[in-house]
Amino acid sequence: MAIDPDRLLLMGRVGKTHGVRGEMKVVPETDDPQRFADLDTLYLGASEAEARPVVVEGVRFQYPKGRTVVLLSLEGVDSLEAAEALRNEQLFADPDDLPALDEGQAYLHDLIGLDVVEVAEDGTEADEPFGTVSDLYDGSQLLFAIDRPGKSQVLLPDVEEFVVRLDLAARRLYVRPPEGLFDDA
Repeated sequence: MAIDPDRLLLMGRVGKTHGVRGEMKVVPETDDPQRFADLDTLYLGASEAEARPVVVEGVRFQYPKGRTVVLLSLEGVDSLEAAEALRNEQLFADPDDLPALDEGQAYLHDLIGLDVVEVAEDGTEADEPFGTVSDLYDGSQLLFAIDRPGKSQVLLPDVEEFVVRLDLAARRLYVRPPEGLFDDA
């Protein structure tokens, strides 16, 4: 059964070969490279539309200088030449193949498109969302980029002080932003 390419999530890019038996280094594009170990199937291609399923034969990790290097073996890729031919191809995953998370946790891709609802100090929720999560910036601190119709985009840090709760079923993020953040400028 073919997968909808729009559903695929970028996991990484094939980098240099490792050894002569087809193992490849992967440049991870995920916040948790260990997720590669949980996947039996990946999708390989220059883009989501061109991606084809590939069977994962093995995943190992190396940790040089505090970085995580993913070493990946794929079914049918058993030589240096075969691995080199895949260099710079992208690796995608079907979101349904990702492991379930604990309650209160979410994959970053699940946060895009959430309605953002302001919660007052007394716990009263606004009647209408004031914006939508349009992007995430995952540096030293996760930031929600919130688009507001007819107004400027704002960035809200993902800290307990500002994020009250997340309701994925309702597709809502409830927040108590710092005073003045959402004022019109």
